Formats: sequence, structure tokens, C-alpha cells
Amino acid sequence: MIEVIVYRRHSAECPHKTSKDQKRSCDCKVWVSWNKNGTQVQKSAKTRSWNLAAEYAHQLETQFNDAELGRAPAPGAAKTVKDAIDLFLDAKRSEGLSPDTVYRHEQITKLLLDFCNREGVLFIKDLTLAHLTTWQAQWTLKAPQARRSRQEKVRNFLKYCLSSGMILTNPAVNWKSVKVKFSDQNIRALEPQEYEKILSSIEKTKMTDVNKARIRALMQLQRWSGLSLVDAVCLSKDELRREGGTFRVVTDRQKTGMFINNIIPTSLGEELLKIKNGNPKFFFWSGSTTAEDAPSYFQKLYRKVFRAAGIEESSHAFRHTFAIELLKSGVDVRSVSKALGHSSVAITERFYSRWCKGQQNMLDDVLTRAWK
Repeated sequence: MIEVIVYRRHSAECPHKTSKDQKRSCDCKVWVSWNKNGTQVQKSAKTRSWNLAAEYAHQLETQFNDAELGRAPAPGAAKTVKDAIDLFLDAKRSEGLSPDTVYRHEQITKLLLDFCNREGVLFIKDLTLAHLTTWQAQWTLKAPQARRSRQEKVRNFLKYCLSSGMILTNPAVNWKSVKVKFSDQNIRALEPQEYEKILSSIEKTKMTDVNKARIRALMQLQRWSGLSLVDAVCLSKDELRREGGTFRVVTDRQKTGMFINNIIPTSLGEELLKIKNGNPKFFFWSGSTTAEDAPSYFQKLYRKVFRAAGIEESSHAFRHTFAIELLKSGVDVRSVSKALGHSSVAITERFYSRWCKGQQNMLDDVLTRAWK
């Protein structure tokens, strides 16, 4: 049977080098050692906590002895939470994702690692559903969308661990998803003066002149074509069609795959053609990230503009404005649904039923006739 010894490796300046109380004498790093087949092995416990190191030593002893008795695989197959996270992040970096996306994965996995260290979870195989739900209860995020985004990234990490053989079962399989309740109360159209204020505030920011021109064109593209930010950012130059003096956006939505064929103001079309971009195929997208991650850079620039304008909004405000103004002017909801690229009219009605003037008029006529 193998015994794993816990000890502190004191620094040269440590005044407690000769202290017998190794547990609490100082904050020097803790190591473990064991003897196997006549060979002495020393390894850092990667912690300064004596209790965490003792738990780590116990885990090692259990694995060594179970393996010796044929009850479990050799300990080399077990990965610490930190090892698993490092491998996962290496895999993400190799995918060519944008720095912002990799950074978000780094931040969220660091929070998970901090939690595991507090709870004494050293090996990824020992992370349970109970741990995940306990950790989730400690999150300080208020927005449901942000909580769900964090949860999805943790799930992505654990799926990687499962596919890599680091865990035999995924503890997140039955992790209850964060619900994002829908409410149309926060959906509104930008007032004309707000829209103009946002555009004029671009000049107040410290962005480069190139980025100012890109953001101005991008915001107008969303407002007058109804595209979501990801669709607008990923619009390729061959998806802007010119027919005489008429410009139209012809594309498929990233989210639904639905076909969009919307005309836009001529002045906007000409402004788009003047946009400078490193990738000659696209107006805005660098092409070096996934389409899903492409908007992250522009979201940051949008936030700068909104702050300069003193208006609390998001990129979707331009899409909402496009839809609501059409409905308010009497355009049929089916036509608006098609212009937005929704997969069904029911989705359009769910978001914008309050502004479906044509349908309300029809209902009023039906009720009036019924009364008579």
C-alpha cells in the first residue's frame, strides 16, 4: 500500500522553516511525496492550503491503492480541475476563436476553478451536479441572459471533458437550464431624435475614423434592413445587390436560415461601398472568427456610442425600430415577418403584437359587425 506524505516546501526567507506545526506555521507552498517501487516521487499540490493538499493526498492514495488492487485505472488517467481547464482552453485557442471569446472562456473557467478550490474538488471526475447547483446559487449575475450564457459555457467545458475521456458521465446533463422569460414590455422603437442622437454621438467617441465610419454604416444597416447584428456584421459584399439606383440586401439569416430580400436607401448602399475592411469579401467581418463570435468586437463599439449618447440600449434596438415603424405605418404583419427573416408569423406576433395595426383594425371591424 502506498502512503502519500504532505509537507511544506519553505522559501529561504520563511521564518517558520524549523517549525513543527507544518499545517499553520506559514503560507508556503504545499507538496506531496510517495514511494513507488523504490522510487521517491515529489509533486506540488498546487495549493498553499494544508487541508486541500491533504485531500489531494487522500485522493492519490485511493487511486494508487485501488489501481494496485485492480479496482480502478492508474492515476495517470485522472485529471485535476485545473489540468482539465488548461486542456480545454488550449483546444479553444487552437480553434482560431476571437480573443474576446477565448477571454470569456478563461474568465468563466477561472470562476469554476476558484469554486472547486473552495469546495475541495481537486479532480474533474469528482465534480457533481450538486456542486454545479451550489455554485450557480452563488452567482451575482442579475440578467437571466448573462446567467444562461455562463451556464452554456460551463456545459461546453464539461462536454469537452466527456469527449476527451476525462469524465465518464457529464454532471451537467440534468443541470436545470436558466430560463429567460419573454416580455415585450422592454421592446420599443427608437424615437427619431434618439436615432439621430446616437448617430451624431459616434463622433464624440475616441474610436478611429475608420471604426467611426464602420459603426455609422452598421447601425444604419440594421435600422433600414432589419438585420440582427450578427447578420449585419457577416454581410458579404456580394449580398448587397445594386439594380440601377436601387440597393437591396439579399441574404440568409444565420439563426433561422430564412431568406431575406430587403431594399435599403440608396445613400446607405453607397455608404456601405465606401467602408474599409481588411477582408475584401465582407463589409465588416474579419472572417477570422466564427460567425457566432463575429459581433463581439462591434458590440463593444456600440456600447461606447450608446454611452456617449446617454441612451441605454442594445444593437437590437435598430431591428426593433425597423419592425415597429413598418407595423405602425400599416404594413401587414406577414410582410414584416418575411422582412425580419422570422421562421413563422407567430414569432413576429409574439414580439410585436402591440403594433400590429392592420390586424387590430380587422378585429375592430369584426367586432363592430357582430354588435350590429
